[in-house]
Amino acid sequence: MKGTLLKIFSAILVISLIFTVIFTDQYYVRKQQAEKGQLKLAIQQAEEKQKEEKEEQQKEEQAEKAREMATYEVQIENLENKSFLNKVDGYSISVPRNMSVDMSISSVRAVLENDNERIEIYRQEIEDTTGSSIKSYTDYSNLFIKNRYDHIKEYAGEINIDGRHVSILQWSRKPLKNIENDRCHYASVEVPVSEREVITFLFKNNRPFENKEYLDVIKSLKLADRTENPYTRKIGRTKNKFWDKNTRRTYEKFFSEKSRLSWGIFENGAPVDFTELKKIEAKIDFKFPIVLYYTGFIEHADRHPRLATALENAKKEGRLVELTLQTTEQSSGEGNMVYDVLDGKYDTFLKNYAEEVAHSGSPVLFRLGNEMNGDWCVYSSEHTSKDTEIYKAFYRYIYKVFQDAGADNVIWIWNPNAKSFPDFKWNNELCYFPGDEYVDVVGMTRYNTGTYYQGETWIEFDQMYDSLYKKYTSLYDKPLMITEFSSSSVGGDKEAWVRRMFQHIKEYKKVKVAVWWDGCDWDAEGNIARPYFIDESEELIKIFKGNLAAYKN
Repeated sequence: MKGTLLKIFSAILVISLIFTVIFTDQYYVRKQQAEKGQLKLAIQQAEEKQKEEKEEQQKEEQAEKAREMATYEVQIENLENKSFLNKVDGYSISVPRNMSVDMSISSVRAVLENDNERIEIYRQEIEDTTGSSIKSYTDYSNLFIKNRYDHIKEYAGEINIDGRHVSILQWSRKPLKNIENDRCHYASVEVPVSEREVITFLFKNNRPFENKEYLDVIKSLKLADRTENPYTRKIGRTKNKFWDKNTRRTYEKFFSEKSRLSWGIFENGAPVDFTELKKIEAKIDFKFPIVLYYTGFIEHADRHPRLATALENAKKEGRLVELTLQTTEQSSGEGNMVYDVLDGKYDTFLKNYAEEVAHSGSPVLFRLGNEMNGDWCVYSSEHTSKDTEIYKAFYRYIYKVFQDAGADNVIWIWNPNAKSFPDFKWNNELCYFPGDEYVDVVGMTRYNTGTYYQGETWIEFDQMYDSLYKKYTSLYDKPLMITEFSSSSVGGDKEAWVRRMFQHIKEYKKVKVAVWWDGCDWDAEGNIARPYFIDESEELIKIFKGNLAAYKN
């Protein structure tokens, strides 16, 4: 009997276990099905959101294109030509039918181009000031032709077209290895349309101008009413697809919409040597998370001698480097370094430079060719045929070198000067913009230089940056950074200036980083002309210390 009961009990136990396994399996199957369903729903929702965002972006792009197209009109004339009417600047011309039209910065210029030729057109008002005239504008605009090493002057003169005294300069340069389809044959034509207004035509071609055929365009010029307001395409925020995880985190830390203001400093020794910077930081009881470091191309060198040390020291100190790279004036008779970079002369230097940045393993804020719209920079179009496409090719080429080197730790900063010098349309900052995908952060730069030199005026922080901030937020949908700024102590109350600066900068919500430039400018006799020192007085130290305390991590 006991044996029978034991068998029955065992059978019941086995059956129970079987049912438990079955129900457990069914539970996990249902659970997996539910999880798969949730995952599928999440993927579907993400895809729908992505689709909606893409459709919204396409609508915005179509609306932007419609606004741009409203600024001009094109009509077919014959099998070869069409008329182009600029409704913003008020003129029409006849151009080849296969030329595309770009009016994305119609407040500045019109661009027409095909595979061979590019025409840039600027209607420029001449300021009514002493010494200013159409002739002075033309002469200053063409100063680059004095560089006979790079530029070959082919013709210079004036002719009369429809009663207008038209100035012509024709020149060429050698084609550059790193510019595809290099349009290296130029003609600049200045057409006066009133006593204080001129239209500049810049013609570029990949073939020589043998018979001044560009004059056909000039002869077709007719003035018209200005019937449309200017349109300027807003430069959008883009996601950098090449960053490593650490660099993406760094960008989110310093430049996301939620990021608060961070501070940086230029001190001449850092980051190669932090000795003097640490003395300053001890005085103001603040460690700057960002340090500015300048580098330049070096003639006849394969690598930068201090770059690796600077990056390694910054890494040890836990600092983020704002790394600046600029071209400089070369030895007499060597021509413009920008042309040489684009012709491959500095390829080894650049390759090693990019590899050292990549191998540093730390995120870097990289500022290439800053203040390009200032004629003190040899990469300004003032020195390169009035051709801002040269700077853009320079920027994009170096960007590619960094990509090829695997430099996925670089946050790219594009940094024009606050004001263009010369303040002519062909030198406008927007003409230098290399493209949305090449820029992560837009830099701002302006100084209160003081009154040491004749003609200088003391200028407060809000006077410098209010209008600039308003302009930049309307033009660029990207995070902003004051890459360098400072105040002299000559001609005003520097302590009060700094105190007001700390209060006012809080209003610039899109400015995520501000870098104080600590140092000085010297005059020709070796005297300090513009003292920008952060520790110039005990009161100044006290102001910095008190205000920076709120920004400690």
